[in-house]
Amino acid sequence: MILPFKLNKDQNSVVRAKLKTTIFLEGAAGTGKTATGAARLAHLLESGISAGSILVLLPQLTLDAPYRALLNDPQLAAGGTVEVVTLGGLARQMVDMFWPLVAEKVGFKHPDRRPTFLSLETAQYFMARLIEPIIEREGYFEAVSIDRNRLYSQIIDNLNKAALVGFPHTEIGSRLKDAWIGDAAQEHMYEDVQRCAVLFRTYCLENSLLDFSLQMEIFMRHLWDAPPCRAYLTKQYRHLIADNIEEDNPAAHRVLGEWLPV
Repeated sequence: MILPFKLNKDQNSVVRAKLKTTIFLEGAAGTGKTATGAARLAHLLESGISAGSILVLLPQLTLDAPYRALLNDPQLAAGGTVEVVTLGGLARQMVDMFWPLVAEKVGFKHPDRRPTFLSLETAQYFMARLIEPIIEREGYFEAVSIDRNRLYSQIIDNLNKAALVGFPHTEIGSRLKDAWIGDAAQEHMYEDVQRCAVLFRTYCLENSLLDFSLQMEIFMRHLWDAPPCRAYLTKQYRHLIADNIEEDNPAAHRVLGEWLPV
């Protein structure tokens, strides 16, 4: 196929490198790393590599344009689908696929029930429905004037960060307090954040709900190291292109470090 961009000699040498090899590209922004990755993807497909055996891992899907443009090119031979995902998207697929393996171990009240995957919006909805009455009754966040929806979003964001960095959600409050350098009287706010985070996680476990943080925690703590899941991923995806890894999270860095041969 005809690429929508020109490659220099060094880029072409990378694109046409042996199929069974590990390549690491480093360079300043705008030097053509993504273009080279997309061209390498085209080369793999044109060399007869099955589309289903290729995984493109990105820190966020807004960066997928060069790869999508290439994959949507009518000149590209049909057959199979290249998976272009974030680690979060991959985690969701694996949790769904291996649910019977982990549901009881993780602590779901109804492990035989299929889970409901929550978007950010639906997670905020359930958070509000659960937490708002408690805030009113217990007087949580009395010193905080922030909009309630933004407050719920911040609690969810803290849960997500805990899962991506790799520390227990029960440590959110203590870590926030350790990082706080202001008035000590404000520290009780972080205790309220911790209570709400624990209440939400418990609610999810009791009702078979999976927000992003729980999906990531299950994948990183229970599935990535489980032989059936690790074997499935490494055998299914023989070719892995990871782009913009400097923008990705610690969980993605761990997975890539253990997946790719040195």
